Amino acid sequence: MQAETPISRDNEGWIVRVKVAGRIQEVRCASENQARYFAAVLSFNNAGRPNRLRN
Repeated sequence: MQAETPISRDNEGWIVRVKVAGRIQEVRCASENQARYFAAVLSFNNAGRPNRLRN
């Protein structure tokens, strides 16, 4: 199974769609590199809360 990529191209530039907290977040970018950066940042924030460390 191949994962669906959140980056696509349209007439005005690049679009990134990532699901964050149950809602789809959409960002429009001028370049593909910028779109890949936003996809990485948004998916990293979607990873969840870090576990609490206990002594």
